[in-house]
Amino acid sequence: MKSIFIFPLVAINAIVFAQQPKPATTIPNVKTTAKSATSTVLNDATLFTYGGNKVSVKEFLSVYKKNNTNKSVDYSEKSLRDYLNLYENFKLKVTEGRAEKLDTLPNLKNELTNYRKQLSKSYLMDKEVLDRMYKEAYNRSLWELHVAHIMVKLPADAPAKDTLEAYNKIMKLYENVTTGKQDFATVARESSEDASAKNNSGDVGYITSLQTFYPFENVAYSLQKAGDVSKPVRTKVGYHILKLLDKRATRGQVQVQHILVSVARAAKPETVAEGKARIDHYYALLKSGKISFDALAKDSSDDKVSAVNAGKLPWFGTGKMVQEFEDQAFKLAVKGTFSEPFRTDYGFHIIKLLDKRQPQSFDKDKDDLKKMVDKDARADNAKAVFISGVKKDYHFSINQNNYNEFRKGLDSSLLKNTFHAVSVMIDLPLISLDNKNYTTRDFATYLESTQRMVHKTGTNSGDLSDRAFQNWSEKICSDLAENKLDKKYPEFKTLMDEYGDGIILFDITDKNVWSKAVNDTTGLKIFYKEHQSKYNWQSRLDATIYRCANEKSAEAVKEMLAKNIPADTIKKLMNRVETKGGVSFENGKYEKLNNKVIDKCKWETGVQSVTVDDIPCVVQVHKILEPSPKQLEEARGYVIADYQEQLEKTWMANIKAKYPIVEDEKVFKSLVK
Repeated sequence: MKSIFIFPLVAINAIVFAQQPKPATTIPNVKTTAKSATSTVLNDATLFTYGGNKVSVKEFLSVYKKNNTNKSVDYSEKSLRDYLNLYENFKLKVTEGRAEKLDTLPNLKNELTNYRKQLSKSYLMDKEVLDRMYKEAYNRSLWELHVAHIMVKLPADAPAKDTLEAYNKIMKLYENVTTGKQDFATVARESSEDASAKNNSGDVGYITSLQTFYPFENVAYSLQKAGDVSKPVRTKVGYHILKLLDKRATRGQVQVQHILVSVARAAKPETVAEGKARIDHYYALLKSGKISFDALAKDSSDDKVSAVNAGKLPWFGTGKMVQEFEDQAFKLAVKGTFSEPFRTDYGFHIIKLLDKRQPQSFDKDKDDLKKMVDKDARADNAKAVFISGVKKDYHFSINQNNYNEFRKGLDSSLLKNTFHAVSVMIDLPLISLDNKNYTTRDFATYLESTQRMVHKTGTNSGDLSDRAFQNWSEKICSDLAENKLDKKYPEFKTLMDEYGDGIILFDITDKNVWSKAVNDTTGLKIFYKEHQSKYNWQSRLDATIYRCANEKSAEAVKEMLAKNIPADTIKKLMNRVETKGGVSFENGKYEKLNNKVIDKCKWETGVQSVTVDDIPCVVQVHKILEPSPKQLEEARGYVIADYQEQLEKTWMANIKAKYPIVEDEKVFKSLVK
């Protein structure tokens, strides 16, 4: 998705624009006081016009307040004037975009449609149910449950016969556990259809809210004390029996760095021994203080994804990592301390504690919780309640007799994905909603378009039709509610207008400024020649920088440089396992203040040693380069940025000539406080 709510070439982020202006009344005679700035009369006054279009004070103040990040809105003349100029340019660009019919282009229409679908989701759910779920998720997040389970697999759309068979099986296992015929762990190992249960006796580990299926979570949090066993519960993967092993207050979240020596759990003994020797060597280096954790993680960790960030991992809590890793992380109490080496299924680790945090208040955590709950399947409950409300409000009804007749006429083509809507000969009313009838032909068309997406194992055409009819009914209600959002929720319409203007702004600016500057090679060359004196190199060092794992490695590099050994050979020699070291290097031509290592160097040729961010570095300065002009390719980024600025100015001058701006200075002055 495009980053659109930004005025081009202006350092203002997250600009969100107001709705389209309404016709304004005649300019009133207003007093320039703070009180009059908020009056109804002034709100309806026209602040400025552009090419015959009017923008009211109300519209301007609405967007100005929305985008003013200060706690108290700044109504100084300078702040208002600066923003007014930006807003005028925005209105001109969007107007020009609509004049060029950018809003009719398929890609823009599709983007607006997709945005509408995303935005409408939060409006098509019952707000009260969602609010209860947010609070429920928060309250549960304060506790962590250690649970085990026994599972009998069953697809969510399994036919009645398979469902009954699975139910009878889980009930038999439940009876064995609760009557004492077998203990829970034995039943899990011998009968659970969760493959891991054979090794872990069904032990899931610790969980908290929003980590597993909602029905599973509900039952887990209903258990009161260690040893309690639940009745069978169904999720989308099957039936489960749960046992509570422990309950504790949340440990919160931690952020750590780690160094990994990758060794598979089933590795040969000699491979394990080699990995253990490596991690012990790294631990000894850290304990001695000869190398920093950052440097060692960057150069030696087998987790290459985190190594580029010195082994730093995102914040995590219970259930996000393997249990051994979590336990070691939470065991560290003091920031900056690191663990002894330990092993997980991924290999050997050393971790360093960066920070810890406990849950915040519900109000502070609510936004993050909302995002997680809204994406979770539990939000379907809120949607179901909302759909029920739509059915009631818009008088939903089903003609069951006509549906039964339709169902009787289905054949095996639906099971073979060869059903065609034209095979439905009679078009009968099926659903009535908001004084509109939806017919058997409408349903048949839906059935044809969705038949390939339905699981068909062990079912029949009638079952498939029933499932599809339920989904179709909900879709009709949801579509109706979505179509009415603009009228029912003014803020929804405002957001849609804002987004529509935003994508037009992005595309027309890209067409006339951003991409044009990149693609107009002839214009770029002409601009470069006209302004060539602006683009020059300052004095530079032509140098090779060697970053070393430790001081010993740095000394070895200097010795090899004295023997004129090439950089590639130095790296190859220093990165052998037996050296217990490591070197990376880079060649370049560096100006002052462009590289931290170079900035510590003396401005002279030869080999030098410096330390940056606790990393020993060796720098070989080959030449000192005098100031010189930059070629176009060397200055391309700067030239493009300057060329874009010129294109913007020329383009805006043309638009302003096409849509002349007329400001009412008297009305503007009345806004100043």
